[in-house]
Amino acid sequence: MTIREQALTGLKWTAGGKLAAQIITWGITLIVIRLLTPEDYGLLAMATVFVAFMLLLAEAGLAPALVQKQELDEASLRQVFAIIILVNLILLAILNLLAPAIAGFFGDERLIPILHVLSLQFLITTAATIPEVLLYRELKFKNLSLIQLTASIAGSVLTLAMAFAGYGVWALVFGNLFGAIWKAVVLNALAPFHLLPKFSLRGMRNFLSFGGNITLSRLLWFFLTQIDVIIVGKLLGKEMLGFYSVAMHLASLPVQRVSVIVSEVAFPVFSKIQNDRELFRSFVLKAIRVLSLIAFPVLWGISSIANEIVLLFLGQKWQSAVLPLQLLTLMMPFRMIANFLPSAINALSRPDIGVKNAFLASIVMPIAFLIGSQWGIVGVALAWVTVYPVVLSINIHRMLCAMELQLRDLFHAITPAVSSATGMYLAVWMMGLLLGEDINQWAKLLIMIATGVMAYGGLTLFFNRQGYQEVMNLVWQK
Repeated sequence: MTIREQALTGLKWTAGGKLAAQIITWGITLIVIRLLTPEDYGLLAMATVFVAFMLLLAEAGLAPALVQKQELDEASLRQVFAIIILVNLILLAILNLLAPAIAGFFGDERLIPILHVLSLQFLITTAATIPEVLLYRELKFKNLSLIQLTASIAGSVLTLAMAFAGYGVWALVFGNLFGAIWKAVVLNALAPFHLLPKFSLRGMRNFLSFGGNITLSRLLWFFLTQIDVIIVGKLLGKEMLGFYSVAMHLASLPVQRVSVIVSEVAFPVFSKIQNDRELFRSFVLKAIRVLSLIAFPVLWGISSIANEIVLLFLGQKWQSAVLPLQLLTLMMPFRMIANFLPSAINALSRPDIGVKNAFLASIVMPIAFLIGSQWGIVGVALAWVTVYPVVLSINIHRMLCAMELQLRDLFHAITPAVSSATGMYLAVWMMGLLLGEDINQWAKLLIMIATGVMAYGGLTLFFNRQGYQEVMNLVWQK
């Protein structure tokens, strides 16, 4: 099987598994949101800010270093395994020690037991990392997809059951933890790793350098994506944080899911073809065209019907999340494309570029969030829409230059999808005005969705026939 065939097969399995998980977990999430309160989500957001930050350190960037390495021996695997064990035990101890201070920062003692339970994820990471790396190196995307699908379903079902039973925020906590445990168990069943750790740093210089840059980049990007949560929680309170976190969750969920699909396949595939630069650039531009064709209609479509989505699926109590959701989804397609490019850069052994990009964003955006917070959560959302695109343009230019591409190549790749999605947005907006408020709201939502699908489909066939054909070729593997 050629690299192209492996990539297409990987995309199909990964996308299929993620889509199935998305459908199931989205349905369950909508039910859970109605059962729980904004305060429950606010508490989880406060806890996961710190847990997720520390989880970025759990593999020390060594997992992608193992995947990217052309030649890998048993001794290196044992040494990396030892480092991962030590790092995770240290992180487990640190989080438990910091739990009272974190609770004091947010002024809520309920965070202490939540943080203690979530810290168990560090133990799970020690068991899951190496088996997952082995599957990625072998391009076993089918197995990886099925593992993630079953883990997502298992965690979501437990969350739903506990939400119905009245456990509040603990439904979210134990659902997340159970999903991680399920994934680790199945990974070890399919790719068992029985070698003992080797506590030695000899020969680890290249691994640690690559992993260090990856980790620093991840930490800076995490800081960027969570500093708005900290600012909203500290300055505007738990309830406003609940509204904002749900809006951000709904807006970023498609980005996270699609970005994960593409990155999981792209990074190991790009690592395989890193020495064929012409093929490499061709893959990058094609991926951008396909991503654009999907991202802009989905996310701008959500923006165009945000009011109906929130009121019908979440309820009137979430009204304050509507405008932030409308604004955030306008920015997300560009963020999705930007999230894909580091897979290519890292495959070229240039993780240092990711550090520079993250450093710039981490300086500029917190200032924008602080200024925007003067106008509440809408002001914070506006900071994402107005300031972040400027940062993105600088960062994307830097990444394209490393691949010997230019910004005009990017603009040429995304313009057809942007044009079609703009026409779709206007069509849906006008249909909403024509229907008014007297019509049944479910009927209104369905008519607006149908209008968007037909408008985008027609405009795509006119403006973006190449992108349409490329997606069809992916589906039918031509």
